Amino acid sequence: MRFGLFNLMNQWNLDQRDVYRGALDCTRLAEEIGFDIAWFAEHHFSNYSLCPSPLMMAAAAARETNKIRLGPAVIVAPLYNPIRLAEEVALLDQLSEGRAVLGLGSGYQRFEFDAFGADLSERQERMLEIWRIVDQAVHENRFEFSGKFYTLPAVPQAISLYKPRRLDTFFVSWSPEIIDHAVATGAVPFITVGWGDTAALTKMHDFVGEKYAEAGHSLAGRPFAAQRYVYVSEDRSELERVAAGIRYAGRCAGHMRVGAQTLNGHVIEDLPVEGEPSLATIQASVPIGAPEVVAERLVNEIRTNGITDLSCFMWPAGIEAKAALRSMERFGRDVVPLVEKALREETAAPVQQVA
Repeated sequence: MRFGLFNLMNQWNLDQRDVYRGALDCTRLAEEIGFDIAWFAEHHFSNYSLCPSPLMMAAAAARETNKIRLGPAVIVAPLYNPIRLAEEVALLDQLSEGRAVLGLGSGYQRFEFDAFGADLSERQERMLEIWRIVDQAVHENRFEFSGKFYTLPAVPQAISLYKPRRLDTFFVSWSPEIIDHAVATGAVPFITVGWGDTAALTKMHDFVGEKYAEAGHSLAGRPFAAQRYVYVSEDRSELERVAAGIRYAGRCAGHMRVGAQTLNGHVIEDLPVEGEPSLATIQASVPIGAPEVVAERLVNEIRTNGITDLSCFMWPAGIEAKAALRSMERFGRDVVPLVEKALREETAAPVQQVA
């Protein structure tokens, strides 16, 4: 069971400088706690995320850490030139001394695609071609490709990985062709359900399993990554603010998905989306609360869905960095031991013999 930190870097009632400094502070603390990976989101044009370049953020974090792995969750691949992307991934690996990991997605926010002049309907096909180009470049140190969208001459990729290996890759997109490539390269599926409850997470896990089956593969027994909001506190007013921040981010994503956001400058107005949960429902649905509550909810979700990599979204919108850091410290001290103990006991439990 590996824990990771997810940095969305939302700006809601916070100064921009505090967002960037706080993300680096959280990443350093995640390393101290023993997390495996720090992930950085990619979004554009709004306060939903102030991270348009996750590779640049990961490189900045590399200068302030020593052990934790670093990567984008996820690169919105169709918005990139594949040559530049491959070179910058390899450069991150050099600057971090072999700690780079890669998350790739096809994107979903029409608002971003329209502004970039990209066609949302082509996103999965473009992602797959870019993924194949990046795979070739970072593992064979060369570019040469002829596809529907990209044709590259035979030229060298000058920057090698810091240490020879297959770059650990996580992905978010479910076409049969993408799943075929993921299986062939050992890539890990990565899901999130935002403010959704355990049932929503399981439904998404099962959906991915169905997509694997449609592509002629089985998800069973494979590494599986999921992202969850996590926050440790017994303070009711603080948890209400956390739930409000979770709801705000969910509203932003929901509006941007269909291009219906209302902007005040770069700030997305806090307007409801159809079918959204109440603040009380959010508090009851995601792993937030006292350490025992957080641990119980996480263990249930890990067991039910075979999660091997848990990405923890630990800084909800509108919460001060110092509060998020305090919650993280408690997570490392009080929650992780409970989760690990429960998972060890499950592994060690004797198998019941059937007469």
